[in-house]
Amino acid sequence: MKEGIEKIYSNRRDFLVIGLTGRTGSGCTTAASILAQSPAMFSFPDVDSFEYSNSNDRRKTNIVLKFVRENRFPFYRIQVKDIITAFILEHDFESFISYVATLISDIQVIENLKSIETEYAKFYSKRRAIKELREDDAGEPHINSVFQFHFVELQDFSNRLKGLLDNGYASVYQSIANNIRSTGSAFADEDSFDVSKTDSIVRKINKFIKLIKRKVEFDKLKDDMTTEKAFIVIDALRNPFEINFLKERHSAFYVLSVNTSEEDRKNRLVSQGYDDSAITKLDNQEYPSKLKGAKLYISQNIQACIELADIHVHNPLCKNDNFNELKRQLLWYYSLILKPGLVTPTPVERVMQIAYTAKFNSGCLSRQVGAVVTDKHYSIKSIGWNNAPQNQVPCLLRNVNDLTNASDIEAYSDYELSNKKFRDFVSVSYDNEEIKNFSSCGNNISFCFKEIQNGLTGDKNQVHTRSLHAEENAFLQLTKYGTAGIEDGILFTTASPCELCSKKAYQLGVTKIYYIDPYPGIATTHILKGGSKNPNLLLYRGVVGGAYFKIYSPLLAYKDEIKQATQLEFLNVPPKNAELDAARLRIEELEGQIKELKNTKSKTPFLKRVFRK
Repeated sequence: MKEGIEKIYSNRRDFLVIGLTGRTGSGCTTAASILAQSPAMFSFPDVDSFEYSNSNDRRKTNIVLKFVRENRFPFYRIQVKDIITAFILEHDFESFISYVATLISDIQVIENLKSIETEYAKFYSKRRAIKELREDDAGEPHINSVFQFHFVELQDFSNRLKGLLDNGYASVYQSIANNIRSTGSAFADEDSFDVSKTDSIVRKINKFIKLIKRKVEFDKLKDDMTTEKAFIVIDALRNPFEINFLKERHSAFYVLSVNTSEEDRKNRLVSQGYDDSAITKLDNQEYPSKLKGAKLYISQNIQACIELADIHVHNPLCKNDNFNELKRQLLWYYSLILKPGLVTPTPVERVMQIAYTAKFNSGCLSRQVGAVVTDKHYSIKSIGWNNAPQNQVPCLLRNVNDLTNASDIEAYSDYELSNKKFRDFVSVSYDNEEIKNFSSCGNNISFCFKEIQNGLTGDKNQVHTRSLHAEENAFLQLTKYGTAGIEDGILFTTASPCELCSKKAYQLGVTKIYYIDPYPGIATTHILKGGSKNPNLLLYRGVVGGAYFKIYSPLLAYKDEIKQATQLEFLNVPPKNAELDAARLRIEELEGQIKELKNTKSKTPFLKRVFRK
């Protein structure tokens, strides 16, 4: 029966891919290093080295650490920077230097790079000689040679380039990554775009995943006693379409977002030599304000990647650099992936999952956000999502043709129906062949009122939005349906609150705000850190979405698993009879009295008669 239990879990215990995402400086590389660390180098944190809000949290940590000590296997690491380096090595050294010179003005960096011309030429030749994994040539010698090049030699060379590029490394590699997605080539004209090449990087990642699986298979054929697993960590994914590509191909793929406070992130970057201008440039690349055209497909978009994440971990700034808190979270979710239902969700996870689910009710065209308000005991008081007010039609369900034709009048305001300047602007904006083609495919041509109105007036007024914010909606439910108040309550939101919602949270007496993705603006520094009794803004750590059910739903009821694995049986003991037990006790008592009487010296005729009976 034990073999049956092992078979049930075998699929998720033999193959696993974790894709890391997060902003530069958040700790993706640190997380990858922890997962990839060899057993000889890995140290398990002590259960007593953490603070716990209650005794059950300590018990959960103890259960997880006990499990992971017996079931931890090192991950193979796929570094996206190595894949980018492989694309760079498809070009000669002169092309490389010329391109870098267009991005970096520091002459010393260029001179440093020139010092590795010979080494570059060697890898350039070897890259051309090494054939990538092909179905018609996938034998063991070929697999081993490709693996050795990409996962040993190329990693070392990538690290060399990173060191020589100094703090210009992130900017250079991000620009080259955009080129690869745009044209399939590392050094391309910015204006060039071939839609068929947008998945060039992620297809290479997928080939590396297959390469690792084949290598593990060959290793097991040679030694059937090996415990090697095809566990893979990708460092790091920063394009949402690449994440979706892998999600659609691997059921055992989880996106893990590594987050940290903005203050800690900037302190890390400063310690690595970044100045304010370099940090600003990074932020503009990773968190672009508006993406359209080709840039929508090829650019980094960390915000969209974080929204797609299955698991969120927090990487605080460690004074002694032991990263024990990050390690505990990684081990926690690693254990749950291998053994779903090992422990139960935290109260914070339980409530955030509801907020995450609520956001899909949103009819907003730009972004879906969910929010939940609880008391200090995590008892839910209200739920909200960003949407048009009650009895108004959400933007998602409106159609520009209905507006221009004045049909479905209930869906539009008097302003939209009667203001000629507005209607003419809409007609001109949506009168083109692309819109007609999009509509002919069965798509609903919705429109954002705020975007059109701001385009008409030439300003950026946020007041024109038709939707209530998710937090605002949740707060209004408290008033609408009545509540005992939420003084010292908690707000859960999938995106940190804006200035307006932050003021309302402050007014209601909210003391904690859990969020997944930071909202741009000064809400934190201006509203939430002004005055006394400031709400505590907390980065969410936990699971959301479909992964919540995957890792907290046991594959087999744990009671049944214990019985099957241990052959545990309980004896069928007959129930006790209280009357019979009482009679036995009485008999024992009488027998004792009779014995005592027998020992009496004077035995009367009466006693003799008693003894006879």
